[in-house]
Amino acid sequence: MADVLIIAGSKSDETIVKKATDVLDDLKISYDVKYASAHRDPDSVRSIVTNSEAKVMIAIAGLAAALPGVVASHTSKPVIGVPVKVALDGLDALLSIMQMPKGVPVATVGIDNGQNAAHLAARILGISTTKSVVPRTYAEAGVDENLVARGLEILGKYVRESFRFGEVMQDYGHYANTVKISDDLCLAMSTDGVGSKVLVAEMAGKYDTIGEDCVAMNVNDLICIGATPVGFVDYLASEEPLPQEIIEGIGKGLLNACAESNIPILGGETAILPDMIRGMNGPGLDLAGTAVGVAKPEELFDGSSIQPGDVILGVASNGIHSNGFTLARKVLFSKYSVVDQLDWKISLGNELLRPTRVYVKHFKALKEAGVEIKGLAHITGSGFRKILRLGQFTFSIEKLPEIPPIFELIRTTGFVSWPEMFTTFNMGIGLIAVVPPSQVDQALEALSNHDKAYRLGMVEKATQGAVEIKPYGVRIE
Repeated sequence: MADVLIIAGSKSDETIVKKATDVLDDLKISYDVKYASAHRDPDSVRSIVTNSEAKVMIAIAGLAAALPGVVASHTSKPVIGVPVKVALDGLDALLSIMQMPKGVPVATVGIDNGQNAAHLAARILGISTTKSVVPRTYAEAGVDENLVARGLEILGKYVRESFRFGEVMQDYGHYANTVKISDDLCLAMSTDGVGSKVLVAEMAGKYDTIGEDCVAMNVNDLICIGATPVGFVDYLASEEPLPQEIIEGIGKGLLNACAESNIPILGGETAILPDMIRGMNGPGLDLAGTAVGVAKPEELFDGSSIQPGDVILGVASNGIHSNGFTLARKVLFSKYSVVDQLDWKISLGNELLRPTRVYVKHFKALKEAGVEIKGLAHITGSGFRKILRLGQFTFSIEKLPEIPPIFELIRTTGFVSWPEMFTTFNMGIGLIAVVPPSQVDQALEALSNHDKAYRLGMVEKATQGAVEIKPYGVRIE
């Protein structure tokens, strides 16, 4: 049984309905959504209302806006009216809903204010709508990187012990790892998932980019050790069998990114796990994958050839990519809805669902140009701290391009500090390349054929590894 019935006069009111359902989802209040016009479908309205076991009803309508009053005439339960702006700036609907006769009350919220209708319904139900303090750090959002690191140390003990069963070419903890399978060939593997970005896809009802994220997160890690991706498999787990349109969206995304990487999808696995996976509003799912790559032993790199004086280059990201979403979601959705339009003319949902950029072509372009790649860093979880995987140096970043507005929105909405921003998000740079100073122009030309690329700074001698982001006064150790 749903606690709240939302009834709207027309499918054109879906954006207002979504504002209400987003709040109800956040507050974990169950609801039903129905569409029926008070004028065109009076019998349907009466049937919906009289057969509903909901404790509170939200009626959404524009123009003459008779629906809330008609709903109130069929029930003694609380009714909340939401006027919709269609004509006359919504004042016609607002005044219509307010003018109810004595004994047939309808509570009225502001024009298009589906959020407040949901909050009022929650108060009527006796459910607190007081939100916890908006997190300012990844740890406050629920992801403590220190605890994660401790867990990885424990796993690392067993991982390293297994190295005796093969000729493993990298230490545990780099972007990916390789095993030598012949004198002139190494097999590389990387596995990763899309993470809580899936929840944004569910909120927005848009699944056509998370497949791209799944592939990109894996192939981008492979190139950071010098391996060329050659194949990919996916793992899709869901609460229940997924609708065809969701499968189609995910499949198209996987294909797009594999085409960008010039690799086949070799298969994968699907699992239905109703006792383990729950959706917020609809079928829940988790998406992960594994990429396989190859390299000759002499083609591998891990940063060990980096020297002071080498130059740090950066390649543009495509937004948040697939990391930091636990913090980004809790900050942004404390103020905005997934359908809200941002100042740069895109909805919040579409901005957050921009797919992770695939950097395989960039890697191949550097190799084809004859650039000596000293090290690559895929800026994902832990942000710019990822650069420290390349060695015990000071990676001095002296200039950065303008930070994309989505990061500034997160920072200012959540009052997040600059150090926290740079150790959680990519801040507009998705890939770092370290090259010799004599090959900077050559490398920038190769990279710029595929994306915006920048000279960011220089590698300096140090006794302890650090990343210094001088324009923002940030030091990461």
